[in-house]
Amino acid sequence: MTVTEADKEAFKERLEEAALRLLRGPLKWVPTFIEATAFGAFVTQVVEFNPDLKERLPEIDGKVYRFEATDLGKSFYLLIEDETIRVRPYHAGEPDATMRGALKILLGVLLGRLDPDTVFFSRELEINGDTAAALHLKNILSSI
Repeated sequence: MTVTEADKEAFKERLEEAALRLLRGPLKWVPTFIEATAFGAFVTQVVEFNPDLKERLPEIDGKVYRFEATDLGKSFYLLIEDETIRVRPYHAGEPDATMRGALKILLGVLLGRLDPDTVFFSRELEINGDTAAALHLKNILSSI
């Protein structure tokens, strides 16, 4: 039996779905600061392994993005400062842009696996605030 690329992609999607189903329950009960710390470590690794991403961070320096996982009722903030991305559970000021959607959609957008335009126009992702800042982040994420 030959395994095709389509078979591999289908398996990855099923695995991703299963992992999200498993995580969704516990994530509702984990304190937000623990989630933000874990996600921050993950984002740091993504930046370190993508030099092109790190190189483009100055373009959005000083921007704050809020991501709200509507299926979990939780949100976190990405603060872009000095070529680094900091993940925080709270932010005193208003974010430049807010993106709302299911956890799967937000992760797909952040990891460059889903096209933000597609999920926006299919109403799976809601964007509020400075759309130019959101578009700039989208373009940077699309480049990784």
